[in-house]
Amino acid sequence: MDTKAKTNICSNDSSATLNINGDRLSHAYIAGGELADTLAMAAICSASGSKPCGTCAHCVKALRRIHPDITYVDKPQDKQEIVVGQIRELKKDVIIVPNESGKRAYVVNSADLMNRNAQNAFLQILEEPPAHAVFILRTDNASALLQTVRSRCVELKPRTKEDVPDSAAEAMASEFFSVIGKGNAALASFMFRLEKLDKDAFAGFLPAARAQAAALLRADAACDSGIPREMIARAERLLQKAGEMLDLNVSTGHISGMICASLIELKMEN
Repeated sequence: MDTKAKTNICSNDSSATLNINGDRLSHAYIAGGELADTLAMAAICSASGSKPCGTCAHCVKALRRIHPDITYVDKPQDKQEIVVGQIRELKKDVIIVPNESGKRAYVVNSADLMNRNAQNAFLQILEEPPAHAVFILRTDNASALLQTVRSRCVELKPRTKEDVPDSAAEAMASEFFSVIGKGNAALASFMFRLEKLDKDAFAGFLPAARAQAAALLRADAACDSGIPREMIARAERLLQKAGEMLDLNVSTGHISGMICASLIELKMEN
């Protein structure tokens, strides 16, 4: 594995590279190929600077696939899917504190092969993750995952020459957090445009916006943005609920209206 891959990333979270190289990893990622291994190594790396360093004792064990704080979940050889029983076993294991490092990393290989029951069981873990756990879903087919699972993860992929630094989803997510700090008319106008998106585009907006909410709530970023932390936190919860509604085939119009009405109500309360 080439540890330099950590700097060759694009994401729906513009701060993702900083989080990977720093001490504040997200609790869950969707990543393909070797990037999943890089994230797992970053989670257990003991270097004080850029992570993973690739040379500390933890990284060396990770490269050799013998680190006790990195667990891999694979499809059973006699089955076509990753089944719910495997995720339930993971749920039991995840409460155990790390053996050697400060974190435990769980890499689900071919995560798109989790059946629906397995994904719902995994969702329960993602909703209340232990502070010491980092979950990494290795897949190049994130669309096969439930939107409720995707919305709780930071999606990463290797950067290619064709990648546009600021995607349409990222741009719309940035605009969302710009307008919620303005008047109701600006918010309503934005939500009207949002409800016109097709389901795939709307599904792409949700994780991008949740990632930006998480970034804003980190440290003093919320203060710098000029938006009250309470409103950012409320928006993040609404975006999570929106993902669940989208999974149930609720229209984008109804979802957008729900977000708009809830944010306007919060403004009136304050």
